[in-house]
Amino acid sequence: MKILIIGLGQAGGKIADLFIKDDRKSHAPHTMEAIAVNTAVSDLMGLKYIPQEDRILLGETLVKGHGVGADNKKAAEIAEDEIEIILNRISKLDISNFDAFLLIAGLGGGTGSGSISVVARHIKEVYDEPVYSIGILPAPNEGDIYTLNAARSLKALLPSCDATILVDNGAFLRAGESVKEAYDRINEEIVKRIGILARCGEVKSRKHVGEMVVDASEIINTLRDGGICSIGYASERVQKEGFFSRLFKKKQYEIGKASRILSVVKRAVKGRLLLP
Repeated sequence: MKILIIGLGQAGGKIADLFIKDDRKSHAPHTMEAIAVNTAVSDLMGLKYIPQEDRILLGETLVKGHGVGADNKKAAEIAEDEIEIILNRISKLDISNFDAFLLIAGLGGGTGSGSISVVARHIKEVYDEPVYSIGILPAPNEGDIYTLNAARSLKALLPSCDATILVDNGAFLRAGESVKEAYDRINEEIVKRIGILARCGEVKSRKHVGEMVVDASEIINTLRDGGICSIGYASERVQKEGFFSRLFKKKQYEIGKASRILSVVKRAVKGRLLLP
């Protein structure tokens, strides 16, 4: 599944950057490209993997590249006024190569929180591809303003996207750990789960094709009902069976395979979800 990622604000930009890092080191074909959008020039300069031409600074005349603080209303106004800058950059890419858009933002902050629903709405007006979003919810100890921003942002975001994947920062915190200390680990969890999903069905050669393959249309159909989504994760090492052992013990082999799949699915659902 090929995805055009748009990272909005500090959190969104960092996660988008990490997606590109993960995508480029994967053995599968590249499935992602990314654009970073911010009102703070320092946040854009801190990115490592998104090309310079795909980093967009908004609100230069209004906030002088210093960001909007936690003022997500101001961020929404800036995004609305300067949406053509983002749409023009998207138009320079060959959108026919992509299966979907994925917008990412921290919902408790300023730039990403305010701009994500604006950008999503305008993209849906122009393009036919589905528009998904990842919204990062603040932990309870991050302060009232972040909680208020998240509630306001989520209310605007849900009707603007085909589906929204929510990530609860608080669910990933360890005892005595601050959100700042956990940022990198939480971001890596997001990238791992979404990245695996995006690479389903993407192979370099026939020898890498699995017995069962999930393609982009199946993922899109799963998310078609929209609303809020959560993603679980579990893994298990595949036991290799020889041809003759499968041939002479076919029934037991099929039962065992089904049982292992069911076990992994249960662990994914009952384990740590992005949104418990």
